[in-house]
Amino acid sequence: MVRALVIAAALALAGCMQQINQRESATTCNATASDTWRPEGGGEFSIEATTSGPNCEHAVATLVIRDAQGRVVWAEAYPTEDIMVLAGARDKGAMEVSLAGWINPAANTTMQSTSALPEWPANADSPQNGEFPFYPEEAYDRDSYTTLRTNNLPLYCFVQGMESMACLALGDSGLEKIGVQSFPG
Repeated sequence: MVRALVIAAALALAGCMQQINQRESATTCNATASDTWRPEGGGEFSIEATTSGPNCEHAVATLVIRDAQGRVVWAEAYPTEDIMVLAGARDKGAMEVSLAGWINPAANTTMQSTSALPEWPANADSPQNGEFPFYPEEAYDRDSYTTLRTNNLPLYCFVQGMESMACLALGDSGLEKIGVQSFPG
């Protein structure tokens, strides 16, 4: 009799736990995607994106880029509601599709290398590119920016806001954020 009660209690507890887990997985946004970046000039990098949060609208997306040895060479986190290509995902399945598009190296068709960055004319305050301005990181002045363009380094760019994308250049010292390009939303 006691044994039957213990078994019945264990089965009831297992059923409750299953319902809690189902409810939790229906309301959380634990999504993942991965891809590979093979920049011209060699090397292979794995790109991982994950989200975690109470729901997809208020989740945090992390972007991690690793070298061939598995070392992290770039990592950053963003609220999904602030990233144009992630903001519309409402469930885990939609978020996984959005994450895959977000990190896809082939999605950046405008600038594959630093030679494609807009020119920074003499006497101008910044690079000129019409309605798609590029804002170099603070460490770059006109001369270092021009050298960056001349060196023709591989670029990995990804949407990092509602109307902008961040660009990372692969050089001898690794992956470095070189600036942000705005685009009309």
